[in-house]
Amino acid sequence: MQEIIPGEVMKAVFPLLLGQDLASCMCVCRQWRDVARDEYLWKQLCAKRWPSVCSGQGTLATASPNSYFSLYSRFWRKPRTRSMPAPRLTFDDLEFYLDIWSDEQSIFSTVVPGAHVRSRMETVPQGISETMRYHLYSEAYKLTVAVSPRLSVKLDDSVLVSLLVRRRDDHRVACIVDRSSFGYLDGHGNLAHAFDFLQISPRYPFVSQIRAWVALLLLNSVDGESQEVFGIELDFGDVANSDCELLCLLEILDWKSID
Repeated sequence: MQEIIPGEVMKAVFPLLLGQDLASCMCVCRQWRDVARDEYLWKQLCAKRWPSVCSGQGTLATASPNSYFSLYSRFWRKPRTRSMPAPRLTFDDLEFYLDIWSDEQSIFSTVVPGAHVRSRMETVPQGISETMRYHLYSEAYKLTVAVSPRLSVKLDDSVLVSLLVRRRDDHRVACIVDRSSFGYLDGHGNLAHAFDFLQISPRYPFVSQIRAWVALLLLNSVDGESQEVFGIELDFGDVANSDCELLCLLEILDWKSID
């Protein structure tokens, strides 16, 4: 069979390709496969990714004739999406204990069943800013609780929040946020954030520090000082972006028996 593209042309073009594109070329036909599998091409790609491998000071990539191709194909590929295991917890198993203080005085205290804290806010108050409206209707995963009657806060004061979660199945308790301050404002002052690092069970020593964020959803200030809180949100950044991921995350907290 006559060559469609001369080998000299492919040898000039293939060194300009990325690794995943070069690998795709190997699937076109036998001619392209033979040219694209040249160890020189894969050595150049390895040299860009891991210069020390091609420095000549080690023997990592000289064990076999196809070592550079094998090295690149094994360690430079798109990560596979790993499905989450089914969580053992459900939201019906949980209760959230939420407390807020202002200058050491309790101004809000409630217990929220897990089945209620899952849902996004159904009723959005009138008069919220466009920034807040965009935040509420964004696709970001978050747990929201409506505050009724609305809570008035002065963020210039020391406003702190604590959040505990209790398991109904075995009555153990874990701490999510421990008296953290709302020290972060964004969205032109319509969101106030507090965070704390989760206390992970010692059985998972290699889990890195994970932040839990609590946000006050604020209406525009009327008198320039106090602001009304119409909702409270809980999220874990990019760590938990679904109910399943959140429940799996909660399972590895450092749960304590209070019996």
